[in-house]
Amino acid sequence: MKSKHPDRTRDRARSVWPISRRRFLGLGVGALTAWLAGCRRADVIPAATPPSTPAVDPSPTASPSSTPPPPPSTATPIPPTYTPVQPTPTSPPPPTPEPAPALSRPALMAHWPATATSRVVLVRHGGVWAGGAPDPAIVLQMLDAGLSTLTDTADVLAVWRTLFGPTERVLLKVNCIAYGGPTQPAVAYGVARRLQDAGLPAENILIFDRTDNELAAAGYVLNEGGPGVQCHGARGKGTEALLSQASVRFYQEFDAADAIVNIPTPKQHGTAGVSVALKNHYGSVDRPGALHGNWCDPAIAELNGQPTVRDKTRLVVGAALNVSPRDWNQPERENALLLSFDPVALDTVGRDILVRHRQDVGLDAGYLIEGARHLGTAQALGLGTTDANLIDLREVVLG
Repeated sequence: MKSKHPDRTRDRARSVWPISRRRFLGLGVGALTAWLAGCRRADVIPAATPPSTPAVDPSPTASPSSTPPPPPSTATPIPPTYTPVQPTPTSPPPPTPEPAPALSRPALMAHWPATATSRVVLVRHGGVWAGGAPDPAIVLQMLDAGLSTLTDTADVLAVWRTLFGPTERVLLKVNCIAYGGPTQPAVAYGVARRLQDAGLPAENILIFDRTDNELAAAGYVLNEGGPGVQCHGARGKGTEALLSQASVRFYQEFDAADAIVNIPTPKQHGTAGVSVALKNHYGSVDRPGALHGNWCDPAIAELNGQPTVRDKTRLVVGAALNVSPRDWNQPERENALLLSFDPVALDTVGRDILVRHRQDVGLDAGYLIEGARHLGTAQALGLGTTDANLIDLREVVLG
């Protein structure tokens, strides 16, 4: 049934649905289009990455709501307290150094004629007499420098250990025949000190000359059988030596010794020209007076060629802190030590020192050279050399 008031009916319809049919259809089409587009986008969007497990904050006070940490600081980082593992080197490690060759006693002691030359070392120190008596510390310094130069070896105790075994009995032959110009005790006791440093018991070391009285008068401390370094004169006769001029006997202390260190002091001599290492062994036998004919030649050389001397002597140390170029009882300063394994070469250098002292004061020195003819005889016997061209003289100045 149609309304009698059609205008009011349209007005109510507009108030309930305020948009037109055309507008309504437009909105519907737009919504449908948007829904279809959304379905198509879902087909191409990749799957979302699953959330990662949140990192655990090591701090016991941290909370999940804490704000993210600030960016790293540019301050110098604190070094780690552990030692980092070093990377394996790419280059090979350095080679292990070769051990120093072991010293050999025959090689150390070799001299002319076994080698081309014989070395003699002359060590000087101007301060050795600074206190009026030889300074033992300086004497040891001179002894060490001399032995090192003689053997080309820095480790001087190794040299002493090579030359002398720890159980050997070593005789130090000094010369005390003149009270004013004997072998200076500081030198003999310096040698004894180094032998002990090398491992020899003090009781195995004997400082020896003919008589107790001569040793004591020269400043040595006598000791026979007590603790410490031994020091005494002859107590009996031993091995016989048949020489051209006479038959003599060595003192029994030489038979008992395993090794000898010859410690002479250079002196002029009226019948032998000079008395140094070779003639020092006139105090090693019972009848030295029988060996003074013909300028003590060939007796001195023959005596040193005896096995008791030749085979047992390991080192010669010339005590030239004082030398006696004129009067034995008025020695003169030289401030030196002489070291060699060749007694003939050392005596030649000692002779030249005495010649210089005499020439410096205008005295004749010819008889020192002419009288020392035993040096040539000793060279002929192969005991060493007196030829200046065959002597390798090394001078060391310490102070």
